[in-house]
Amino acid sequence: MAHQRFWSIKYVWTVEFPNTKFPLVFLNGSPGFLINQWVAFLLNAGIKQSLFDEMLRAVLGLFEYCLAKFGDRPLSESESVDLVIGFLAAKQKGTDRPEAEMGLGLDWRPVGYKTVQRYISALREFDKFQVTFHGASPLLQVEARLLSNWEKYAEFQRRTKFDLLLHLFPGRKHDKTVVVPVAPDAHGGKKRRDFLSPKSFPLDRFVDLVESTPNPRDKMLFLQLFGLGMRESEPLHLFLADVMGTSPLGEARIRLDDPETGEWRWEDSKGHRHHATRAAYLEKEWKNTVFRASLPDLYCLRPRNKYRGHGGMRVGFKGMTFHDSPGATTEMFGYEAHWIDPRIGIYFRKCLNEYLRENFYGKPKKWPFHPWLYIQLDRNTFGMPLTIPALKKVWDRAIQRLGLEHLSLGPHSLRHLAGYYCATVLRLSKDMTQVLLRHARLTSTEDYYHLSPSEVRRQIIKGVSGVELPETRLTLDVPAHWTS
Repeated sequence: MAHQRFWSIKYVWTVEFPNTKFPLVFLNGSPGFLINQWVAFLLNAGIKQSLFDEMLRAVLGLFEYCLAKFGDRPLSESESVDLVIGFLAAKQKGTDRPEAEMGLGLDWRPVGYKTVQRYISALREFDKFQVTFHGASPLLQVEARLLSNWEKYAEFQRRTKFDLLLHLFPGRKHDKTVVVPVAPDAHGGKKRRDFLSPKSFPLDRFVDLVESTPNPRDKMLFLQLFGLGMRESEPLHLFLADVMGTSPLGEARIRLDDPETGEWRWEDSKGHRHHATRAAYLEKEWKNTVFRASLPDLYCLRPRNKYRGHGGMRVGFKGMTFHDSPGATTEMFGYEAHWIDPRIGIYFRKCLNEYLRENFYGKPKKWPFHPWLYIQLDRNTFGMPLTIPALKKVWDRAIQRLGLEHLSLGPHSLRHLAGYYCATVLRLSKDMTQVLLRHARLTSTEDYYHLSPSEVRRQIIKGVSGVELPETRLTLDVPAHWTS
């Protein structure tokens, strides 16, 4: 990876930030003075973690590009002026690909215009900091020239959903331009990855994905990501107590809710009953004062989206929309998830029993030291809450076992597979799929509602000729031991 040659991040505890690890940035092996000042400035400003990560990636990407293209020498005036423009062009086109012709050794894939716009915003903020606090020369000396093309494209993107005269767009700008159509050099050349790669994990390999996974914890993750259509961060917010027994069909019943404001009811060690939020439950019942010095991550637990630093306890949460009401009984609260196939829920329960038997029973009296369902299984970190980087490693190893690296699929492809399964296999409506995927807007569901090419062709022939071809009914063939 390119960043292993040019920069790295080490998370350290500091006096200035006692409640979180500080992401100390090393540039070419040494701490970067200016970049770490900027990092501290952003953290003190209370910037959201996702935005902080994105801004830091943009500035470190510019550093990578500068070293890869110019080395460690001072830049000339003309090189300094074109530095940011060249960096954004490299991000847009990618590097080390036939169509890029850059040969920088960075192995960057092409990114979209919206991503480039976010990079520009991040570099602008970094520019303001270095100019204000250090009197440095601004990086964006030609900002008007730099932004014009991206902003015009963004205007074009905003029109695509509703402009009936979209085909006239180049001739409807306020400035006078001459549009000259240019044919590509080679239609048979390598195309952009996002036009070739599928978003959905292949249905016929899902059982192989689960069966080739060596431990029940990882099987549970894959079963939930597909069977409940969950985002990769969402299982890591689940408490062990969110598994509420079994349904009449034998499925594991899973409770979902907001990790901060979600309702929680519990009984403390003195037998007193409480009814509050999940955040309040963690604050009252999981102080873990014994770990204050030895394991700070387990001291005074809080919702995982409230931690900072993407290398440890931090797990983002995008939000869920629940389209049904929680039960009114004392036993039921929160929102119960719906398995898109009962057989997946049944096998999840079996894997859960094995997972608990191997890792939770027969442990010290106060185990577990946190309420979360998924734990790390490595010898050095056993019992700690599972992290996003660890989940990604689990996924990468599983993809390599199946020989599917060429598809460039991430864990989120299982959520897309859930949408495909609802549309093509179950033949559910978009409204029903929206409920199962917990989307607030139907337009979000449309990105997941995939139909198979054979079904599309069957419907076209039926509409044109009235002839109804035999239906090719796709199924998920699961092993007998999943449900026996």
